[in-house]
Amino acid sequence: MGFWVVALTALAYFPLAFTYFWHFFVPGAPILQDELQGAVVGHDFAFGHGSVVQLRAEDYAAHRVVMLVHTTTGAAALALATIQFSARLRATRPALHRWVGRVYLALMTTSMLAAYSFLLLSDPIDYFGGTAFDLQLWGLATTTTGSAAMAFLAIRRRDLTGHRAWSMLNISLMLTAPLLRVLWVALGRIDDDLELMMSLDVGSSALGVIAPGAAALAFMLTQRAGRTSPVSTTAARQYAAAVLVSAAGALWLADLFGRMPDRAPGSMLVLGHLLPAWVLLATCLVGAARAGRSGRGIREAQWRHFAWGVAWATPATAASVVLASSVYGVVDGFLAGQMLGAAGPVLLVFALVVRSASATGPRPMPEAALSSRFGVKDGTTGQ
Repeated sequence: MGFWVVALTALAYFPLAFTYFWHFFVPGAPILQDELQGAVVGHDFAFGHGSVVQLRAEDYAAHRVVMLVHTTTGAAALALATIQFSARLRATRPALHRWVGRVYLALMTTSMLAAYSFLLLSDPIDYFGGTAFDLQLWGLATTTTGSAAMAFLAIRRRDLTGHRAWSMLNISLMLTAPLLRVLWVALGRIDDDLELMMSLDVGSSALGVIAPGAAALAFMLTQRAGRTSPVSTTAARQYAAAVLVSAAGALWLADLFGRMPDRAPGSMLVLGHLLPAWVLLATCLVGAARAGRSGRGIREAQWRHFAWGVAWATPATAASVVLASSVYGVVDGFLAGQMLGAAGPVLLVFALVVRSASATGPRPMPEAALSSRFGVKDGTTGQ
């Protein structure tokens, strides 16, 4: 089910992103994305005050070539990535899997370099949360590029567990592009008072939790069932402690939100952080408890470690809000803290769990087996 959700999201996004900048080169070309969200929410939401069209029109026109490269290569990479999750392809056509991976890596890297170029050439949006969103874009481009590098290095070491885990994180980060559009359209439909940029701020904040969290869940749900092993005697107490840490962070964050101006919607706090963080924490704790009841100590510990990462995400977000507010002001500081603060603890735990799973996972295949199965020659992969 997860595969089909990812595949359909990526393929549905492709025509929207691929054609988004054509109208700068071909007058009258359709802008499918804006027209679609205008039909779903309303013309003013898509094209009026507070919309991306109104706020970014000059920047997009001035840097249309850079943005055309960014959107087209990114959309093509995301559509191509769906092929890589086919277990049958990996088993029966390993050479094709490798070449698709290389093309994906080239397209994704080109898209991220174009994103960096646009961020360097343009100023942040002078509007509610504009600076915070630019900061998140910098962080997103960096973590996307970094996760791809980790996936590449892992497969060069023949670490299949690490390669798949970092690839899942990379795809999860790439999926923030279509998912953000789904979220801001849904929020605009739910709340008529939200302008597009405010909906974008809320969606971006939520994705700061959802993107790394989804990669963690995908990693856990695609691993083979762990063998029976002792479960920590302190596991139940740690579950309760994780809930208390998250609750304390939520109270701190709610207090900081109380200092925001009246025009800041409550959904910025609840939907932007608390709800996705609590759902993710509950999912990890349920996974840990189920693994513990079946005596799978290693699997229980992995779920429990992810639960701790999610639990600390909320106080880390509040601390990030305090630090960012001193630099960017109350509004942009709060949003920057939400957009960037939550991902840190989750990504740290993700890296530690993946490293441990790679170390205890299947050993690399012998040279002879690699040569016959994957076409490896002279001790190198894919050559």
